[in-house]
Amino acid sequence: MEKEQRTRKHVGGRWPVWVWVASVLWMAVIFAFSAQDGTGSSQLSAATTFCAAFWFWPGFSALSAAQQAAWIASVQFLVRKAAHFSVYAVLGGLYYLDARTLPNIRWPKCCAWAAGTIYAASDELHQLWVPGRSGRLADVALDSAGVLAGVLAGWALWLLWKKVAAYAAAKRQAKQGL
Repeated sequence: MEKEQRTRKHVGGRWPVWVWVASVLWMAVIFAFSAQDGTGSSQLSAATTFCAAFWFWPGFSALSAAQQAAWIASVQFLVRKAAHFSVYAVLGGLYYLDARTLPNIRWPKCCAWAAGTIYAASDELHQLWVPGRSGRLADVALDSAGVLAGVLAGWALWLLWKKVAAYAAAKRQAKQGL
């Protein structure tokens, strides 16, 4: 009974609204990136790769323009795949928090992972209609792995938050008992 009351109190608060809003906004960001045509997407990943190399590789600026372009071309595929994984990891974490706000969800980790994977599949399907883009099953698998990583990170943060909250409550209770 006590757990049910705590869940209802938690679900009725403002926090769940912001988590759901953040999820919808993040889905819109993913959709916007997916709606870019092939040329725009390629240019964005090349620019991102260039900026990352410029900031994190001290010798990059000393290379000639041709060497920089060759290096960017050689790692651009990895940058694109890391971006897939990363944006879906964020989505997975948000979906896990969303699932935690629902009172009757028994397996929030599984539900969040399934919802994220379904969104990844729908996103790849959407890309079939974008000029210069293609929907790939391999990208759905990579996105799904990102969702899983995000769900597990969200779960770990949730457990940490519960521990910190329990510690703070115990400390308050001990202070009141003195």
